[in-house]
Amino acid sequence: MNNSATTRRISKIAVEYNGNDKGMAQMVYSNNLLSEDPKKQFREMKAIADRNKNVKNWALTGYISPEKSIGDQLTNQQLTDITLRALKKVGVTDENQIRLDIHSSTKQKHIHFIVNRVNTEGKNTIKAHKIGEQFGKAVREVCRELNLKTDIEISREKKQQMYAALTSCLKTARTFDELIGKMHQLGYRVTLSQNVKVGISGMRIVRYEDINHQTERQYKPGFKLSEIANKLRIADIKTILDSNQQRSELNRHTSGQLKEIAQTENLKINVLKEIQKTIDEFLKPTYTAPDDELLRRKKRKFR
Repeated sequence: MNNSATTRRISKIAVEYNGNDKGMAQMVYSNNLLSEDPKKQFREMKAIADRNKNVKNWALTGYISPEKSIGDQLTNQQLTDITLRALKKVGVTDENQIRLDIHSSTKQKHIHFIVNRVNTEGKNTIKAHKIGEQFGKAVREVCRELNLKTDIEISREKKQQMYAALTSCLKTARTFDELIGKMHQLGYRVTLSQNVKVGISGMRIVRYEDINHQTERQYKPGFKLSEIANKLRIADIKTILDSNQQRSELNRHTSGQLKEIAQTENLKINVLKEIQKTIDEFLKPTYTAPDDELLRRKKRKFR
């Protein structure tokens, strides 16, 4: 499951965003908050955060976004439970203020969280150091506990599938345009990057079904070539395409020569047939033996 977590100082806009999602957000959990209104919840959180002036970035915010095939099978309650279990592994307690909202305006259901790092007693319970890394580790632990695929496992499978598709297309593609077309037929979008010095310098591949157009600006979908196969560089792909092009031209040239040879041989055969036909006509006998009975009658008359 893709995830993110960061500590920061938030405004009421952040809470309002979590509770909106184009009017489709659903608040599925809150803790130590009296109101359900985002603006009032922000004021409640800020009042608690002010109890500990040492904590500047007093909010922990982030999201968990399951792979679509997994997310479609999870109920809102299951996704909520996964999030709460992961948050507790990074220091969130029953004394912290929490708000969870599920967003469904995009094709991939995901959950956002806002947590006050300062609990109701004024203590900071969540360490900021490497919180993104720690939260990702916590989410993976929860996934393993629930026998769900982790984000790392899903990414590994996708990369293996992309590599298999890429190497298959590289067997016959002669240009980058052909490669892009063949990958498109297999359900992948290939985006090339270029610079003035070397021309095509990089490649990013993504499954069409993984593209989320609502978040594509913030998060580049798919993987770079170096992430898919560290031993296959863009220079290697150029070499393969050039080799395929040369082989194609050689085959076309050879095929043309063989066709010419075949035509010549057919012509020779036809000429020989015509010659043989002429010879057979020429050697055909012109004398025809008379009928045997007629010959015998002539012999008797002669006697």
